[in-house]
Amino acid sequence: MQPLLEEQNLFLVDVKTAGKAKVEVFADGDTGITISQCADISRFLEQFLDGSGLVSDNYTLDVSSPGMDNPLKVPRQYKKRIGRTLDIVKTDGTELEAELLAADDETIRLKEIPKPEKKKKKGVKTEEKVEAPKEFELKYSEIKKALIQIAWK
Repeated sequence: MQPLLEEQNLFLVDVKTAGKAKVEVFADGDTGITISQCADISRFLEQFLDGSGLVSDNYTLDVSSPGMDNPLKVPRQYKKRIGRTLDIVKTDGTELEAELLAADDETIRLKEIPKPEKKKKKGVKTEEKVEAPKEFELKYSEIKKALIQIAWK
């Protein structure tokens, strides 16, 4: 399948299975993926899967883009989304919101978007204190989940 993907400037993001009855394949490209390209991948995989014994005779195969609501999985997805805001959960459970500044094959560079710190005094309005944004690197191995923040305008 890799030659087919490379030929169309696509990359594999994830494969999910539900027993032998369902296979979901998520692929993407630097400029997106078309329905026609998904159909090409599906036809290619059907030739391999039919009669292979890897799936049941009545299996379902879905090939699509990962969509905006699925977490980023591979470095190439991060590279494609430089400049976007991400909601990240680190492997230690820490959650943060940050702008993706750069990405390579091992790390991403981020600018944290600090959350305003509210000081409350009984009966008195106070100003919100906002820290200056911090830039830092994060290894992919430190990321449990990274979602693109959808901006509704």
